[in-house]
Amino acid sequence: MPGLKMCCNSTLDSDFRFMKRNFFLSLFCLCALQAPVCVADNSVAGEVPRTGRIDRVYQLDYEVSFVPAEGSAHVAVTVRQPRNLLRSLSFEYDPTRYDGFSGDGVIEDTGSRLTWEPPGTGGTLKFSVVINHERGEAGRYDSLMRNHWAVFRGDDLLPPARIRALKGAASQARLRMSGPSGWSFISAYRRSENDPDWFEVDRTDRKFERPVGWMAAGNIGVRWGDRAGVRFAIAGPMGQGIRYSDIKAFLRWNLPTLVNIFPDFPKRILLVSAGDPMWRGGLSGPGSLYIHADRPLISANGTSTMLHELVHLAQGYRAVPGQDWIVEALAEFYTLEIMRRSGTLSGMDYKQGLEKLESWAGEEDILEADESSGPRTAKGVAVMQALDDELREMTAGRYSLDDVAGQLSLAGAPVSIEQLRQVAELLAGQPLESISPQRIDTD
Repeated sequence: MPGLKMCCNSTLDSDFRFMKRNFFLSLFCLCALQAPVCVADNSVAGEVPRTGRIDRVYQLDYEVSFVPAEGSAHVAVTVRQPRNLLRSLSFEYDPTRYDGFSGDGVIEDTGSRLTWEPPGTGGTLKFSVVINHERGEAGRYDSLMRNHWAVFRGDDLLPPARIRALKGAASQARLRMSGPSGWSFISAYRRSENDPDWFEVDRTDRKFERPVGWMAAGNIGVRWGDRAGVRFAIAGPMGQGIRYSDIKAFLRWNLPTLVNIFPDFPKRILLVSAGDPMWRGGLSGPGSLYIHADRPLISANGTSTMLHELVHLAQGYRAVPGQDWIVEALAEFYTLEIMRRSGTLSGMDYKQGLEKLESWAGEEDILEADESSGPRTAKGVAVMQALDDELREMTAGRYSLDDVAGQLSLAGAPVSIEQLRQVAELLAGQPLESISPQRIDTD
């Protein structure tokens, strides 16, 4: 297939990828020395991956019961611990969506922030959450429950939380969902081999694990597939016009190229789809994404909303405030580039796609913004194209934008133009005009 670089075809290729990965690890360490330290919204400052000490592991059970007649889900968070490992849990919440807090131990509720101190040997916190949530224009939802189904993000079941815990303590979490008779449930998490009613919330990069990512419940259809070492599921409510076979074929065409560019792409993903009145776009989440059932797999300009969100899964990072265009432009650049390499787009289609984005970019003068607009993203694609061309020329084809994107993905930290310059210019061995302050500031 044109332009497709097949990985691990030989011992030489494997050795090269190993050396490249080690180079990027060293590169990230250099960049990290100059980057600000960020604390995740549900982590503890200074935390590191779990130690694995059995005497410092506490169990978290998330049990969620969907009640369509109420439009809400009843949530119970149970902590089981051998001693006082988890001292407290606190989170801000939207009082129009969350209410009915009760449970064991000490609960302090200000009306918008809740703090829970469970008993030393554990206990349960209970509350309710309204599932329906509008996004953008009135009557469009990014979380919705009907009589026979629900599409939502696990992030909504428990808001981002901060904890106090014994040093070295870590959680092992699982999720169980229930609802009216006949309802089925799916998430990006594996089901427990010992008890399939439970999903194993495996987030080993967090000491406090909570279920996140897109999920579906109710009368749903599910199609499974495997490609390029990725196990994927396509799911959504029955009768919503979801094109399971088309999506599956699209993934089979493009996942190998995507994984070749981003080797750390999740090994297991869930794609959730639904029709109106769900939001008519695409949204990514950890190990998962949502796309409206009517959204074309390939748009008129040659890009792809689905592939754009898949690249976000591969990136695994966000931008620092004001520089969202970097993340969005990389994702949009690779929607075209991946389809060109996989043969989904012809060379002419690829060229026309870039030209349409270039024309759209003329509607925007600046790149900086907390949320990148369509024209701003299109303008950023031109920057990424120029960076790719310049890197290839400066290194005689040894490095490209693939290497920059892969290193940023490996780092996993919020990206900035300064980090983009550091990574690219260390590869090139000199400053690059395509991302110089003069060009970025005057574009």
